[in-house]
Amino acid sequence: MNASSPAFWAAARSQLTEFRRDPGTLLMLVTAPFFAVILLSVTEHGGRADLASYALLAPAVMASIGMAVMEAGESIFRDRSTGVLEAILTTPAPLAAVLSGRIAAITAVSLVGIAECWLVGALGFGVVVAVAHPLVFALTLLATAAGVAATGVLMAAVFVVGRNVRSFQNSLTFPLYLLGGAMVPVAFLPAGFEALSRLFFLSWATDLLRDSLAPGPVAAFWPRLAAVLGLTAVMFAAGFWLAHRLVRRIRRNGTVGFA
Repeated sequence: MNASSPAFWAAARSQLTEFRRDPGTLLMLVTAPFFAVILLSVTEHGGRADLASYALLAPAVMASIGMAVMEAGESIFRDRSTGVLEAILTTPAPLAAVLSGRIAAITAVSLVGIAECWLVGALGFGVVVAVAHPLVFALTLLATAAGVAATGVLMAAVFVVGRNVRSFQNSLTFPLYLLGGAMVPVAFLPAGFEALSRLFFLSWATDLLRDSLAPGPVAAFWPRLAAVLGLTAVMFAAGFWLAHRLVRRIRRNGTVGFA
């Protein structure tokens, strides 16, 4: 624990420095407002102003989960190509602590996408989506951020031993958008996809976020929030366990740089 906490904060600071050094890592935040423009244009000109909250929430959620997955892979790729990954594995700090710090910083920055999309709606379309249930929204947003971080940690642990990280991460984001109900609520998906999506925290989180914006009462809030937190905990546990097992394996085989 004494080694983990400093490693966590050092990794978070390092990731924030990386954002300043390489603005390309913030590409998802650049594209989020454009997605908001596209989706709002569809809902507004289609006469479905009631779906404005969906159109604003979708690109923000996509930016958050997309940044976690993409930057998790990129950070491992950079570390492997520069020889930093080997150095990390020789330190007493657990790899999971380093990964968690990085992904926490990425998740915190990705939440800027929410403000971007809300500004697009207000300034570009005159659409101001009010938060009808602020406490529900705040608690769900915090739980969602934790879930995004857990997803990033799990993906980063997998990427440690991946040969073609970029291909994997590029193909993974859109299935996550679909199963997470980013734009289309999972209730509208085919039965098989809906059942599968309920194993992913984001499907519960996006439903709750949308309900927090609607004026009606939020049904079964606490059980649904518990589902988000429970699935998030499972993903964190899986990420930590996998990181530990992979570190043991690659140290034993000596395949850190060639995994």
